[in-house]
Amino acid sequence: MKKLLSIAISTLFLSACVSNESVRAVEPSDFTLSCESLKYELANLGAKFEESKEDSGFTGKNVGMAILFWPGIFVNESRAGKNQSSIDNRISHLSVLYNEKCVSKEE
Repeated sequence: MKKLLSIAISTLFLSACVSNESVRAVEPSDFTLSCESLKYELANLGAKFEESKEDSGFTGKNVGMAILFWPGIFVNESRAGKNQSSIDNRISHLSVLYNEKCVSKEE
């Protein structure tokens, strides 16, 4: 019984953590992407950024973390901030590429 309870609490604790989904700002293939591919990538990153914002602040994950291991809130907030920052850096990089490559064609 103790073992089952221990496994259940461990599972709950691990599921309450924010995932470390930081992305690289620059990928080697970025410079060969077409305008459509850049638009698609930027749209996906926008959605990913919104998801990472949901991991920050007063969330169920942080409430669960506070109940089980309150210092974990700081880890979650820090990791969520790093994820948002890395996504923002990638969006900035791809936006520059898109403006250089595609905006002049549309005008």
